[in-house]
Amino acid sequence: MEKPLQDDRYGRVREPKRRLGRTAKIIAAVIVAALIVAIAFVAFRPQTTPTTPRTLDYSVVDSALTQVTVAIFPDQDRDVHCIVQATNEYEAIVGFTEITVPADPTADPNSPRQMGIDLATTQVASSGHVDSCWFE
Repeated sequence: MEKPLQDDRYGRVREPKRRLGRTAKIIAAVIVAALIVAIAFVAFRPQTTPTTPRTLDYSVVDSALTQVTVAIFPDQDRDVHCIVQATNEYEAIVGFTEITVPADPTADPNSPRQMGIDLATTQVASSGHVDSCWFE
């Protein structure tokens, strides 16, 4: 049989696929290594903000005082500063203070430190809460 007749009947014989050259393999390896380094950097970089604090309880004593109980996660290397505030029924801030949780190398970063704060207020508050925290 002639080859063209066989090609018409059974299809063409496939040519083996071309493999990647040495330069292409080196470039691919460099790209994969760069991706691994970038992912490791993102995964293991130090935390830039403290773990979200929690407001556990608040109690409006009178028009001049609100007591707030918060849970703040300590850091082993850096001080954590937080804003605790009281707001009125219109969400206006009527009491404000900043608190500091000092760095503690022996602290467990997974167990929060509970703190009771007395906030002086300018009028009757309707709630008290921890607003935000940052490292310093």
